Amino acid sequence: MDYLRRTIGLLWNALGLHNRDDEHHYLEEGPHIHTVGSLKDRRLLSSDVIKIALLLRQRLPGDLVPSILDFAQLWDVKGTARSLRPDRVGELQAPKLQTSLIVPSYLPRGAVRRVRFIVESRDQGWSSYPEDHGTCRGSWTWFEAGIRGLDTSNTDDQATLLEPVDCQHRNALDAEHKRLCLQDVTRYKYGSRRIVTNIHAGREFQKHVVEWDMYHQDADVRKMIKELKGSHRIEVSAHAKFPGWCNYVKSVAIEIECAIQKLGYAANQAKINHAL
Repeated sequence: MDYLRRTIGLLWNALGLHNRDDEHHYLEEGPHIHTVGSLKDRRLLSSDVIKIALLLRQRLPGDLVPSILDFAQLWDVKGTARSLRPDRVGELQAPKLQTSLIVPSYLPRGAVRRVRFIVESRDQGWSSYPEDHGTCRGSWTWFEAGIRGLDTSNTDDQATLLEPVDCQHRNALDAEHKRLCLQDVTRYKYGSRRIVTNIHAGREFQKHVVEWDMYHQDADVRKMIKELKGSHRIEVSAHAKFPGWCNYVKSVAIEIECAIQKLGYAANQAKINHAL
């Protein structure tokens, strides 16, 4: 796999393809810390993936190309949700829904390979525990993610899958989300899982990038990714606990990446030739 990734990396450089993650600052706790600039962390535009596929197609049978791209983790972004509305979440408001993404209805189970969460946030910027400042120890502001619809036996979930998060209904959804989190934990088959903890007494907004994929060390996360399909809904909520603790949210985004099964070589040939 490393040889294949190095080979495709050379193709990127030769074509001058985009590296859209150079500005990202990776802060995730635990073993998932990413090295900026590694092949795994560089996301391609859809047109970039097609360019690489066409180059591989010149040397390889067409039916092998999707499998090679999948093996190299060159996946295509098929859904994005982003909330840019600044928010302040204290203990009395938490948990508070920040954004959600409905998986496109045309995606079958097994098509999604990775879910990426991008959070910009900080806490209140002070505390009475200076020994924990600048770390995640004793931090009581955080974010959690969950997926609705994985348990198809829950008919209530199925009825609410298509509710969008928009400004007009935001307050009602916040109240409903808090009620569900506090009173009905079965709404998430695998539970609501912490994805980001704010830096203790941090005064500057930090960007956190967290990924759930089919190779994740947590078996439940791997199961969630494998079970994802069209109309499932991925949610991110902001949390705060104890008086004085505030979760300041600058932005929250969710992206899903999928394996490319059909690239449509003939339909894209003229466009790609022009781009090259």
